[in-house]
Amino acid sequence: MRPFGVARYAEHRTRLVDGDGRVFAGHLDESAGGVPRAVVVIHDFYGLTQPVRTAATRLAADGFVVFAPDLYRGRVATSPADAGALASQLAWDQVALELGLVVAALRRRSAGMKVATLGFAMGGAASLVAAAALPDLAAAVTYYGVPQDVVLRNRRVRVLGHFGARDVKVTPPRVDALAAMFATHGIDGRLHRYDAAGNFANPLLPEVFDAAAADTAWQRTLAFLHETLG
Repeated sequence: MRPFGVARYAEHRTRLVDGDGRVFAGHLDESAGGVPRAVVVIHDFYGLTQPVRTAATRLAADGFVVFAPDLYRGRVATSPADAGALASQLAWDQVALELGLVVAALRRRSAGMKVATLGFAMGGAASLVAAAALPDLAAAVTYYGVPQDVVLRNRRVRVLGHFGARDVKVTPPRVDALAAMFATHGIDGRLHRYDAAGNFANPLLPEVFDAAAADTAWQRTLAFLHETLG
């Protein structure tokens, strides 16, 4: 995984920069103005594709500061094989570190800033990794992504999950196990299941895309983010 950089710039309106001058690769949208709520949108294993950017734009239009980190540093996969190759180069401890720095940088931008993560597939798994690792995270949303061997004990974070009942990767038993973990550790988690396959909200995958399920999940996501972030 390439470093996220330490370059300094005199003007940062289109870049996310932290207090140490680190510049984070990705897509920043502050068109909502100086609102005290932000969402980190984490892409799936294809990369920072147009649907992910569109999700960020829609969130900004609904009143959130949004940053979508580019974990692949400008590379976007065009096939499952390419996506798998790119994903295999990620080090998950580095992803968790970068997400922690991104959340901290966003929290510096406004007094009382509350931050949530939202991710799709691989990014959904990363969203829950962040929820487990970052005590200052307010909320986490996962679309059909569950990390391996991560135990979430952070009771300060609230979680929303969207899963397809016909997902062959994140199967119903895996979602059941996630719900059981939440119950064991007292996590405020809401897990919704849809009569759909995995990746049902990705319009780039017409063989599994389900417009009705995607719209319902999005409306639930917006309501959850407004409820948890204010």
